Amino acid sequence: MTPPDVAPYETLARSLERELELLGEGAYAELETLHAERATLLAGLPATPPESARPALQRAALMNKRVEMEILRRREVLLLEASTVLRVERTARGYAPAAENRPHVRATA
Repeated sequence: MTPPDVAPYETLARSLERELELLGEGAYAELETLHAERATLLAGLPATPPESARPALQRAALMNKRVEMEILRRREVLLLEASTVLRVERTARGYAPAAENRPHVRATA
């Protein structure tokens, strides 16, 4: 059983684990609620955590690093997809019919 003074830190670590899950699932809409809950939790924590919270805080730090890595991985995927879209657009333009070069003013005599 978790001592009462460590419970909020365990909740913090679980929150980061949940964030990693949501990122992995692509459930970005749920992140806003999770971040709001975490902000409320952090606001209630003391400035200096108890020594007994060390394992939970270490786990939270590791989860936070994994969240950062997942965000970077997702960013790379999005950048690759965007470059593919641009390449496809350029290719499609190459197959478009040529525009006629008509003069804007017709001179008739």
